[in-house]
Amino acid sequence: MLNLQKNTDNTRHAVFLDHRKLINEAYEFQLKSELFNFHVKKAHPHLENDDAKSRKRKRNAGKDPSSLSLEDLKVVNGYLELLPKPLNQAETPSIERHWEEAYNLPQLHGANESGSVQRFQGKDKSCRVYLIPNRSRFYNHNVDNMPALLHQLLPAYDLIVLDPPWRNRYIRRLKRAKQELGYSMLSNDQLSHIPISRLTHPRSLVAIWCTNSTLHQMALEKQLLPSWHLRLLHKLRWYKLSTDHELIGPPLADPTQKQPYEMLYLACRSDAPEDYGKDILKTELLLSVPSIVHSHKPPLLAWLREYLQLEENQADPNCLELFARFLHPHFTSIGLEVLKLMDERLYDVGQEN
Repeated sequence: MLNLQKNTDNTRHAVFLDHRKLINEAYEFQLKSELFNFHVKKAHPHLENDDAKSRKRKRNAGKDPSSLSLEDLKVVNGYLELLPKPLNQAETPSIERHWEEAYNLPQLHGANESGSVQRFQGKDKSCRVYLIPNRSRFYNHNVDNMPALLHQLLPAYDLIVLDPPWRNRYIRRLKRAKQELGYSMLSNDQLSHIPISRLTHPRSLVAIWCTNSTLHQMALEKQLLPSWHLRLLHKLRWYKLSTDHELIGPPLADPTQKQPYEMLYLACRSDAPEDYGKDILKTELLLSVPSIVHSHKPPLLAWLREYLQLEENQADPNCLELFARFLHPHFTSIGLEVLKLMDERLYDVGQEN
């Protein structure tokens, strides 16, 4: 993790989350570098047919270029100038996309408090091996049926992270092409019934990933946060970079177009002190090189830990992640794909970070 601060403004900064390094430091093994071989795809102008160009013109008809988009680009580029350029940018080989393989784990749970990584072998036909990090707990369980798990969870958590399966066109296309590639999406009404309020205390911090859909963002702010008894603290953008630390594309004025960022919302309990989390507002945006795995978000604990208000003599936070796709120390992880990215074949086990 790296804080980037411009000399002209001592009150605001950006945070660079080194996705792969953060995971490697938490584990006794490391993700294969091929998973972060993220290069910008250059679209050839002659590949776009006349019909596509016509549709694009109609979508953008009457829309002026957004000065906000230009200002956003200026702000991001200002931080990118402070970010060291990575070394050894040789093209890395591709990797087999094991995370796209169909797998079917039964409803199960497990924990590792052994002090070292443990291996768990699934009972499907492939007998694939999953790596379980130390100080992690998981439930391969449908978040939509959370009440059935409440008696096995802590009464409250210091940090809760959610990456909801928002309804989106990309996943619908995947499911049409190959059913097992697309996860089950939930409606906003279904999400509102997740019992978040029963898992928080007045000092809890809740982080929610959201798409760039204005409809989802409005639903999160107006419907979901109130239903979870939460108060919005801050919302910021996670900008995605290529492996050479360049923005993968410019912010676009048209919000319906694919953007080079996703949104992160930070919230606290409605009854938290009025000044709770005020220092979080100093973080203007997040930057990182994303994994090539769809929706594999960077870990947040290294950044948010300093803002957590733990009890006296509490050494480590108790954390919960819902709709999780991988495991992390100090976290209880819940979701139907909770072991998806713990497949041993995605890691170089026993190597130095």
